[in-house]
Amino acid sequence: MDDAAVFKLNRTISKAIIGFKPPDDITVAQWAERNRRLPSETSAEPGRWKNTRTPYLVEPMNAFTDSKVTHITIMSASQVGKSEVLLNILGYIIDNDPAPVMYIMPTIDDVKDFSVGRIAPMIRETPALRDKVSDAKSRDTANSMLRKAFPGGILYMAGTNSASSLASKPVRYILGDERDRWSTSAGTEGDPFELVKARTRTFNPVIVEVSTPVIKGTSKIAKSYELGTQETWQHECPECGEYHKITFNDIKFEYNKIELGSEIDYEITETHYVCPTCGCLIDELILKRQPAKWVANNPDAYERGERSFCLDGFSSPWMTWAEIARAFLLARKDPLRLQIVYNTMFGELWEPYGDLEDEDTIMSRREEYNAELPDGVLVLTCGVDTQDDRLEYEIVGHGHYGETWGIVRGVILGEPRRDSDVWEELDRVIDRTYRFKNGKGLIVAITFIDSGGHYTPEVYWNTAKRLDKRVFSIKGRDADGIPYTSPKPSQVDITFGGRKTGVK
Repeated sequence: MDDAAVFKLNRTISKAIIGFKPPDDITVAQWAERNRRLPSETSAEPGRWKNTRTPYLVEPMNAFTDSKVTHITIMSASQVGKSEVLLNILGYIIDNDPAPVMYIMPTIDDVKDFSVGRIAPMIRETPALRDKVSDAKSRDTANSMLRKAFPGGILYMAGTNSASSLASKPVRYILGDERDRWSTSAGTEGDPFELVKARTRTFNPVIVEVSTPVIKGTSKIAKSYELGTQETWQHECPECGEYHKITFNDIKFEYNKIELGSEIDYEITETHYVCPTCGCLIDELILKRQPAKWVANNPDAYERGERSFCLDGFSSPWMTWAEIARAFLLARKDPLRLQIVYNTMFGELWEPYGDLEDEDTIMSRREEYNAELPDGVLVLTCGVDTQDDRLEYEIVGHGHYGETWGIVRGVILGEPRRDSDVWEELDRVIDRTYRFKNGKGLIVAITFIDSGGHYTPEVYWNTAKRLDKRVFSIKGRDADGIPYTSPKPSQVDITFGGRKTGVK
């Protein structure tokens, strides 16, 4: 008996024997809370499903029962429950809206493990499903490890590395797991995603794809996310009331370094969230208990039936900020390990930085600030070089993890004598406020002036005069392994204001 015949037979049985009925008017989240039980062998918290435990999963699940939505994308960190969304949708289909459905994973071995380790326990522990899906039997063509029939529908399970498992099967629902790990081609038949989408043409289909993102520019889940509503889970600040997505850049943490022979470990002693709007420090537990909501960056995509969600690990009840911060510190010097942290904990794409091969590649990396200061700048510094007939300066913006931006570079003509006008012109450069697009601004936090050359006493005198502006003399050293600044600045004696004084 072919697959289409099995589907028709199941529809006939469901109508004639158990009485086919239209779907109950409930959402996937309501169905899960009413029916789903988490088995002990696959869950750290076995028992009844509680939407309050992971409130950020409610809206992605309920999008499936929105008649206007035909494509759902979840780009997500690990350990936030993204696979449970697919399992709850599958359970809802079997119990409440039966139809042919295909569950797809990267490889056929992944599917077999998932069928035995996740789907079978879900069916066994959920009474609403247990009576509708029989156990897999080697001689039962309708129910096996990779195919399970139920009244009114059938579940196919496929791996993208197996063209035969993606063979022509009419399906209404596609549930795709770990999309960024899918094969680029199903054998010789091309893109597995397009291949499976072709199986839905006779139905009014709904496609759900979830994945941890991988590489920027090649990530399939990121492309689907961009086409959708681009929704992020945002928490309300208890101080100013503004909503923001939690990012690692806004997590402030303190730590102790622990030396274990040749290895180094880290103990995180304190973590806080810094609100991007008001700058207040918020405890992890307090922020996680604050009101939160999904905010769409591209709401017009809803009219096309495409909703997309981005989930980070900072809202997960199973990951603490201290765990994430420690993982970052352990991995920060190893790009391969750091990519795993970005993908699985931050829920962010990894952007590899290879060698820049030519000027076209360099030019393509230019940024358009649309303001004096680009977003991301936290502090400004100024470096000044002294020449016989001029001062040359550059103001640099500094952000997280050593990222820098060139802000202003200029030349002030004139000999840098003690009372020369060039110093007053430099004051105008470092005293002014440089502004972001939103109108807020920063002033230069610290200035270093090269004291080498023919005007060393003049530089010392003018930096001593400007200590209140945090202007300091500095002397470069052409050698490897020298820190940017000495931890113990030297002191030079100069005559200032008619008396001898020391300047660092």
